[in-house]
Amino acid sequence: MKNFTVTRKQDLLEHRPAIEELFFNSFGQRAIGDIWDWAYLDNPNGEPVVSLSYDEGRLVGHYAIVPMPLSRGDVRKQSYISMTTMVAESHRKFGLFTQLAQENYRIAAEGGANFVFGFPNSQSIPGFRKRLDWTLPESDYVATVAKATLLAAAKAVNFDKTGLLGLDLNDPVIRAWRLSRPGATYTFEKGLAFKRHQDAVDLLWWEEPEALASLPDDASINVLVSASSGLEPNRQFDYQFGGIGLRSAFDASAINREMAISDLF
Repeated sequence: MKNFTVTRKQDLLEHRPAIEELFFNSFGQRAIGDIWDWAYLDNPNGEPVVSLSYDEGRLVGHYAIVPMPLSRGDVRKQSYISMTTMVAESHRKFGLFTQLAQENYRIAAEGGANFVFGFPNSQSIPGFRKRLDWTLPESDYVATVAKATLLAAAKAVNFDKTGLLGLDLNDPVIRAWRLSRPGATYTFEKGLAFKRHQDAVDLLWWEEPEALASLPDDASINVLVSASSGLEPNRQFDYQFGGIGLRSAFDASAINREMAISDLF
């Protein structure tokens, strides 16, 4: 087998057909399409780090991170989000996932990366915890609430983000990229970023808790919250957050978890 890591967008393009094929075999759908372009190629925050494994000309392993800088005031971290981990069924249980991820982290750290974070699915969580030594706190979840319930929770639990790292949507470059994610139309106004999703609103980002009062009144609100938010009766599904430190420590409690830092919403 041949393992190597790509760190330039232009070089990654030649592997796109192979990535498409592995994606189809892993997830049952072929098109990585516009979302892949958005995350890997159109990302203005820097170059991706993509570790690949080929066996007799066939791509059998893929571990990738893309830059998503988190900031707090004047502090900006060179952080990355882990995306699209794939190992061909024929090559599982041989440690390939671990090999690719560890090499990926080594190269990312050499390039100045502070930490990697992400939202591993239920099948991936054991591997991230046991093999990659990720810190995975008690699972966050997405809750669907009435606007009044959200405002009460924000007041009771304190949705103030002061002092926490987050994606700075007040930065016009980051905002233009993040809100250009294909498949949805986003609204950015009055200190809020959100999108309509069926009969509800996905709350991506808020500047301060008072801005939540400007959310639409005609829809329920889908919001990503921590396990301690008090919205357990409104839980729709778990959304596990975690990460690993590279050049600096990873502290999940220092990061404001909201939909804006995920590639899913």
